[in-house]
Amino acid sequence: MKLISTEKLKPGMIVARPIISDAGILLLNSDVTLNDSLIELIKRRGIPFLYVKDDRIDTDVKPLISPDDTAKAVYVIKKAFDQALQSSLRRSSQMNLEHLLEHLNDIVSGIVEIISRQNDLIVHLIDIKNVDSYTFQHSLQVMTISLMIGKSLDMTKNQLHNLGMGAVLHDIGKVGIPKSILNKEGPLTEEERNIVRQHPKTGFELLQDCSLVWPTARAVVLQHHEKWDGSGYPRGLAGEDIHIYSRIVAPVNVYDALISKRPYQESMLPHQAYYYIKGKAGLLFDPLVVEKFLDIVAPYPIGTWVKLNSGEVGLVTSIEPGKVAYPVVKIFYDNNLKPMKNPTTISLSENSILSIDEVVEEPSE
Repeated sequence: MKLISTEKLKPGMIVARPIISDAGILLLNSDVTLNDSLIELIKRRGIPFLYVKDDRIDTDVKPLISPDDTAKAVYVIKKAFDQALQSSLRRSSQMNLEHLLEHLNDIVSGIVEIISRQNDLIVHLIDIKNVDSYTFQHSLQVMTISLMIGKSLDMTKNQLHNLGMGAVLHDIGKVGIPKSILNKEGPLTEEERNIVRQHPKTGFELLQDCSLVWPTARAVVLQHHEKWDGSGYPRGLAGEDIHIYSRIVAPVNVYDALISKRPYQESMLPHQAYYYIKGKAGLLFDPLVVEKFLDIVAPYPIGTWVKLNSGEVGLVTSIEPGKVAYPVVKIFYDNNLKPMKNPTTISLSENSILSIDEVVEEPSE
């Protein structure tokens, strides 16, 4: 399995990880062979990367949450957001929102159980999103990584559950923002920025009467754009005045947004977003939370082609707990970019000479 940019896709390549729509439907399942029309569909959907199969690499890494469970979760999150919009327009819709939150509550409980059973928590793979399903898959991904950080901070299951509910609902206030602003391709005006900055307060108010969303979870909805140095919004809180759940969600929210293609921005590569978060520790983000984040999220996900300081090019094939920035790389091309007859595998955590210089495309492509 390898990660490849959409622009490099070719007919005959085989999908290795599925793509899910905003309705929780599998747009493309694993093992589907790409043709010209499917490649065009992928590009139209705004998908920046795709995992495709590669017979040279024997890597069988399963995502923490199965594709079926991911699809179900995305479906319920979308329904909850849709119902929140109706609830904001008609107070009579509050009962329906509560009903959907019960389903969401069950999903969060299930993911908390999965994460609680894991000994080594690592985000090995990049989350593949299409533009249409961004909000809902983003909510799920932010919740999942936030729960990993929460577990690493020795939170109880009850604490993890409330963290998870806050994380998955953190952007629910965006239902009050016109799509013309959310999907605007150019820079926002000052007035439009002010409208966007209302979404934490809007979300908090939408959930105020929902008994399943505890005050600590609602704090995440209200505070996820607050910054460690006090430069955030809506209240300009700083340091430990920001709830710990909100301090966990803040860098995860930014990271996942940076690696996702949006109408107004191209996606960053995972390592670029990873080192951005690292550089903002103690400034925008709680340094302890960032420390845990950096131990969990791999800057070079499995399937990434990298060029080493030796000039050799290889593929990241595995990531070791506690050493996520120093993956295992299988070298396929020498320093002249010629294919090697006998590819070698090197653990960068055990090699003091070799290091990653940059992320690249496979030379032969």
